[in-house]
Amino acid sequence: METRRLGKGGPEVPVVGICPGNEAVVRRSLELGGRLFTTSVPGGLALPADAAVVPYSLLDQKTANARIGVLAREGRGVAATSVLAGGRLGASPLDPKIAGYRALARGGRTLVQAAIQFVLANEAVSCAMVRVSRPEHVEEVLRAPDAAPLTGQDLELIFELWANRFD
Repeated sequence: METRRLGKGGPEVPVVGICPGNEAVVRRSLELGGRLFTTSVPGGLALPADAAVVPYSLLDQKTANARIGVLAREGRGVAATSVLAGGRLGASPLDPKIAGYRALARGGRTLVQAAIQFVLANEAVSCAMVRVSRPEHVEEVLRAPDAAPLTGQDLELIFELWANRFD
């Protein structure tokens, strides 16, 4: 599993980690070799006190980017949370503000994987901590870094959709 350093001097962490919602998710994550962001499971990861947890998703960019920029200049590690916007990007998006993002699901890549890749495209983000409530979704999340990468065209679509989200 790919890792990144958490800030300038922090430990190496997996780029994608699971925040387990239940015991079945824990079992499936461990079966697939995933890392868990929890201290309640042996071997689970706890972030250092100087690491910053920032809500960051396709739907929450402006505030997150401003905060991440400050943290990066300070040399602090950034762990992204709410990557799937509270599950709104994980279910079949019916909300018109989300429906446009479905175009990112192509080439064998799911919308969930595109959402995770978007967050990880920010080099100041060390890891994406993804809450998973159903074991059948664990593999999709853990395989996000290996899915078809976002293209320049994909990023243009993301920024256009975000900029026009209130129209």
